[in-house]
Amino acid sequence: MSRFSLVIPAYNEEKYLPRTIGAIRKAEAMLGEPVEIVVSDNISTDRTTDVARELGAKVVQTDIRCIGAVRNCGAREASGEYIVFVDADDAMSENMLVEIRSVMDSGKYIGGGVANTHYDRDSWGIYTTHGLLRMRLWVAGISLFLFFTHKKTFEALGGYNENMKVGEDFDIAARLRKLGESQGKPFMNLRTALLTKSARKFNEYGDWATFAHPILTLKAMMNKPEVIHEIWYKPRRESPDSKQYDTHRR
Repeated sequence: MSRFSLVIPAYNEEKYLPRTIGAIRKAEAMLGEPVEIVVSDNISTDRTTDVARELGAKVVQTDIRCIGAVRNCGAREASGEYIVFVDADDAMSENMLVEIRSVMDSGKYIGGGVANTHYDRDSWGIYTTHGLLRMRLWVAGISLFLFFTHKKTFEALGGYNENMKVGEDFDIAARLRKLGESQGKPFMNLRTALLTKSARKFNEYGDWATFAHPILTLKAMMNKPEVIHEIWYKPRRESPDSKQYDTHRR
């Protein structure tokens, strides 16, 4: 049985899964022990499930339109001692799982997230948006994007809050940090490995979208169903040519 289970929530991710799972396989090779990959499919209409299985992942399915519920569905089927959540369009560095193993095997930490992150392309809009988010996380003492802990700890937390349509990752990280404080085990903000995130949402909505569409952003934070559909579940309209957006590089 694998000690590591990696849970990937997915909705129409056939394009991105090969990169994400390919990066996991490279990290698995450096780790030197097999890992379990669980793709939690949220009623995809493309070849997401076929691609996931072709890449050696276990596939589970849920029809609940809530990212927290999708993550929880995958977690229930995970059999590893350590559980790692990674998004379907993110790529981890080869040393990621080695670094997580070192943290978790030490027994000193409750779990954690990855603080060392960047996007697969950059611009002033992306840099500013990402920088403000990282500042907020630094103040809170947590990091997101890739999240890890013991499976039994995850279960003790009650998993992701399924009443939240957005911000569920911040919520569970904050709860994990608080639990760790009560046990004398700090939350690890991992900086010795790198997570590369996809800029596809910036490609779709524009690099300054957070600032250009504040009402949309506020409604998303308020968990408005129509906005959640707009941002996550409506058919993708990503442009193959991101140069039509702000691509002024730093």
